[in-house]
Amino acid sequence: MDTTLLRAFLEAADAGSLSRAARLLSLSQPSLTAQIQRLEHHLGTPLFERHGRGVSLTEAGRSLYPRARRILDEVRETENVVRHESSMSVGTLTVGAIPTVAPYVLPAAVKRMRARDAAMRVELREDYSSVLARMLRDGALDVVIAALPYAFEHLDTELLGTDALMVAVPGSHAAVRAGRITLAQLRESPAVTLDPSHCLGAQVAGFCSSRDISPSVVCHSAQLATVLELVGAGIGVSIVPAMAAARHNTPECVYVPLAEHTLQREIVAVWRRGSEKSAQARAFVDCVRDVVRGV
Repeated sequence: MDTTLLRAFLEAADAGSLSRAARLLSLSQPSLTAQIQRLEHHLGTPLFERHGRGVSLTEAGRSLYPRARRILDEVRETENVVRHESSMSVGTLTVGAIPTVAPYVLPAAVKRMRARDAAMRVELREDYSSVLARMLRDGALDVVIAALPYAFEHLDTELLGTDALMVAVPGSHAAVRAGRITLAQLRESPAVTLDPSHCLGAQVAGFCSSRDISPSVVCHSAQLATVLELVGAGIGVSIVPAMAAARHNTPECVYVPLAEHTLQREIVAVWRRGSEKSAQARAFVDCVRDVVRGV
């Protein structure tokens, strides 16, 4: 039922006059009369009795009146609830990020975002790529910041930049003096690696396997910080992101490139396929891109 017609009906019933109701609704009297007639035609019964002093409700009109009032009250309440919930959600962005990116990129990106929009509320979720991908597909996240070569099936990825991979070695390692490490040295060194559940751990394992490197793994860690502390303690070597190396550079843990090989990963924004990207999400991803590229 057309709520516009119900409003016209209620205004006429309250005013007791079509001309007075038309003025209150900022309509011409013929327009209001046409709306009332449309409603009567739809219901198949007269709603008003016309007389010289104005109009009064028929029995059908009196039956409709409380129901029409209730319908419009519910419509108004629904509109208010939706507007309120929409206003609460505006300015809130839910972002997922993998552990080997989040601590090195998100703080600076959030700071840049707040400089653009101080009212923006960013909710962060740090987890494995597989978990974040599922949450993104389910609509629990607006965007995910992650790294390839993880396969984000049925999702779209947007390249934000690249992150070199370095080899973290103890300060006493021979590679420190040479300024690089060879494949032979990698094969001979005990290793401290991330758990393969991390996409970086899987990437490093794939690289080592393709180069016939089968190091004696002394630890599988869930935290990159733990890996670096163990390297610094002389436990072994590890392939780690350059963005982590820049934050954890100590005399005990030194970072060198792998000789004759370029190692890197691609940092990406991951989106739901076919979804509309909000202006807030796009602005935040732009901030992440600038951080990754050092702009």
